[in-house]
Amino acid sequence: MFSNTASAQALEEGNLVFDVYYGFPNLYTTVFKAAYTQGTEEGLSISGIGPVGFRAEYLLADKIGLGLDIGFNNTKVSYIETGLLEDYTYDFSTKKIGVLLTFNYHFIDNDQVDFYGVFGVGYGNRTFSFESSDPSYTQAEISSLIPIASRIGVGVRYFLTDNLGINVAAGFGQGGILNAGLSVKI
Repeated sequence: MFSNTASAQALEEGNLVFDVYYGFPNLYTTVFKAAYTQGTEEGLSISGIGPVGFRAEYLLADKIGLGLDIGFNNTKVSYIETGLLEDYTYDFSTKKIGVLLTFNYHFIDNDQVDFYGVFGVGYGNRTFSFESSDPSYTQAEISSLIPIASRIGVGVRYFLTDNLGINVAAGFGQGGILNAGLSVKI
């Protein structure tokens, strides 16, 4: 009456896996917060989002996957300068959008755990914007001279059910030094 199918591995040829993740740290936000700890700027605000991203991977073979990693992060620094007649706001922001083609090699893959190495390269554009309410200030925006992004690292997925799991990855490049999130396998 009951059928029980067991899989010897979490992922196999033909599987499609989707990951959403949030990375740590946001390096620009961390650096600016450290630099401005002694700052005397009025109304100083430093904030950031990400790195946050989405990955998709198709397993070409049991141990080899080809994927796409789309990531985003930003940082914003705002402060007020008191002038003789008027106060002016100053905003500096930076954001990065990246899209990588990734190659994954799956070292360990049992019924719940998938441990893999990743190498990716692709498009990555970081922009820097400078704005102010001061009429004599020249607004500016600068983009990456060479819009290339990459990532090298390792990751692990732990499947809580046949199709839903959690992921953790460590590495260098897009996605932060450490990132974690949810995984869905179809």
